[in-house]
Amino acid sequence: MLVAEVGPGADLGGWVDDDLQGGVRHFGMKVADIDARVRDLAAAGVAVLSPPADVLGGVRIAFFLDPDGARLEFVQGDLRYQHVSAPDLAAAEAATRVAPGQRPRFDHVAVTVEDLPAALDGFGYPVIGQIRHHDDPRGFLMTYLRAGPAVLEVFSFDVPVRPRPLRTPGVLGFQDVAVLP
Repeated sequence: MLVAEVGPGADLGGWVDDDLQGGVRHFGMKVADIDARVRDLAAAGVAVLSPPADVLGGVRIAFFLDPDGARLEFVQGDLRYQHVSAPDLAAAEAATRVAPGQRPRFDHVAVTVEDLPAALDGFGYPVIGQIRHHDDPRGFLMTYLRAGPAVLEVFSFDVPVRPRPLRTPGVLGFQDVAVLP
């Protein structure tokens, strides 16, 4: 992965912080003690968007911004899927715990797609499981794929999704993700 600094006033390529826009939403990292990690971030002046909270799927999550405004997530615990497609992959994912004292470990990339069946066919990765947010009026479904050593967290909705920003040659900033073997 290549990370490049984008200075003040740079063109973000049309990205907006809204799950209903297609494209990359955030990166997630597993941690052993999310509360301590978020306290450390806040003490260092990092913008914490949402403090640690227990959420659907039995995990504890928190969102924060990196210095350039990219959304990042900490995840603590083992995700429990409402629908398991591949029990062996779910068990393997649960086994990737971060031990106390270890640094955060890259876990997943979250993307919003306009057409879930087409995206799943295009990605070509096996489905681990799914979680539907039944209380979300947008019909929010999260589908988890095993993408090499990481997870691809695919957001889809029953309502229309705005197209992802077009790739713009010469515009700095994150425009795409690929998971390579």
